[in-house]
Amino acid sequence: MAYKEERNPFFEVKKEDVFTASGVKIPNKVALVNADLESVVGFVSPGYDIVENQAVTNLFEEATSEFGVSTVKDHMDATTKRWRRQFIFNDNRLNAEILPSDIVGVMLEVYNGYDGRTAFGYSLMGYRWMCENGMIMGKRNLFSESFAHYDGNVEKLRESFAFKFNMFHKNAKVWEKWSKEPFNQESFDNYLKAHTKPVNAKAKSHEYLSPKMASGISDSYVPMLSNQKLEENKWGAFNVLTYLMTHETKARNGSNVFSNRYNMMGRLAGDMYNEEENKMLITV
Repeated sequence: MAYKEERNPFFEVKKEDVFTASGVKIPNKVALVNADLESVVGFVSPGYDIVENQAVTNLFEEATSEFGVSTVKDHMDATTKRWRRQFIFNDNRLNAEILPSDIVGVMLEVYNGYDGRTAFGYSLMGYRWMCENGMIMGKRNLFSESFAHYDGNVEKLRESFAFKFNMFHKNAKVWEKWSKEPFNQESFDNYLKAHTKPVNAKAKSHEYLSPKMASGISDSYVPMLSNQKLEENKWGAFNVLTYLMTHETKARNGSNVFSNRYNMMGRLAGDMYNEEENKMLITV
């Protein structure tokens, strides 16, 4: 599902004093205001160092200047507090061949926030060229990095990318393995069942799907495999989940990437990696 961000992600952020309804100034607190919309995006201490979206995107554009950028997409939540910019690279050095006709490139998702809690940073994702499918990597601690302070150090960022790109290609080996691992409708339903809340018992931490949601995802399995030219294997199942996440989720306001369903589908796809690790532990 395409999303077009019509609001300006690079609005000026103003600090303004905060007062009670009777006009009493609230000490040690200021409001961050979107100057374009004249709306409050956060409350912080007066000494809070604002890292603007424009500064973040400038830093990442310089750090990735050696790679060819195919597409850039901006996403903001309903309040404009949180922003993500996705850089899709069209550079053969970053591509991984999962199958002869199935190439996965790299998507860099940069993020920042003005709510006083969200640091800026980035995540690397795979990008399946065949269906323009943004995919999560699963192990967020390996493919994401947040920064508490802005120092504008381009070389430091490039070193971070070099490590992450190497990990990306190692991760592609997992996808290659999945492309040879059978995974039919019954396997898919069993996977969903393991993550579905029980009707008459307390749900465990890995049980987060409602029965209705699980049923809807199950019904999408075969049609999505056909639609995306995927075979019945674990790679196909993973792509069904990530396609549903990136193309079939909606938000009432703002971009779908901030919706609860998007995050839940991402968690469901990411949990496939946890199963992979559990099997390795059992084998050992």
